[in-house]
Amino acid sequence: MPRSVFVHETIDVIGQGQYDYMEMVNREPAQHMPEMTTLQGTFYVLGFGGGRWPQVINIWDCGDDGWDGWGRNLDRLNLKRRKAFYGDWWDEAAQWRTGGFDRVCAGIPESPTTRQVKERRIMGTLFVNEVISVKPGTQIDYLNLVATERVSMMADHGINATGLWEVINNNHEVVMIWATTVEDWVQYQKNYDTTRGLDDTGTTDERLVQWEAGAASFTVSGNTHIMTPLPGTVYGPDDWENADLSSWLSEKAPKEYWNQNPTGTKSTDV
Repeated sequence: MPRSVFVHETIDVIGQGQYDYMEMVNREPAQHMPEMTTLQGTFYVLGFGGGRWPQVINIWDCGDDGWDGWGRNLDRLNLKRRKAFYGDWWDEAAQWRTGGFDRVCAGIPESPTTRQVKERRIMGTLFVNEVISVKPGTQIDYLNLVATERVSMMADHGINATGLWEVINNNHEVVMIWATTVEDWVQYQKNYDTTRGLDDTGTTDERLVQWEAGAASFTVSGNTHIMTPLPGTVYGPDDWENADLSSWLSEKAPKEYWNQNPTGTKSTDV
């Protein structure tokens, strides 16, 4: 089997354009062309969850033939882009973004492919994006340790791996993507703190602190971002969750808030 190859994009979004941009990314024309990239997922980074915002993270699957698929897509963005691929979509995208940063990623054998994610029905309403720096040259050793010790432990807490990737365009980063829910991610934080004696609202799981101690021999630094998936993608929900602003407000809230419906327009029925 060819090694699975992905491109992990971090996009700087203009204003509150994340929703429009994510919808537009889902219509990117190349993914509807034979042997070109397909969109595995597009997410926006949550404010309040840690990380820079407004940002969108896109994950592109380069295809079943791995590096050859990546090469075809690299080629279309080289000299051919000007005449064949520089169309209206690119102009539309420019109104929602100012730039971005790409990581070329390749999986270890234990990392699920897009097809396996779909077949195993790995889904989430909240995703965890970990970009970890390890000691140079130890990326694969670290990911192998994740596969043997961490993946099953995280699954026991309702957090399932969708990507375990070596970053190819440097010698020190790995990317790990995990599918979960708000409830399971919050409970995981409680359990971790309870295990360390810093909370009493979770359950104890000594594997959590044992993992951190073992991983410390590899890791140098890193960031964890919490992301919301676009509905309708391979591991996203079918639709956005229903929400009514009034259910979040206290009786002391100003009247103008009560007079707004969930779409933000004024309601005369309240």
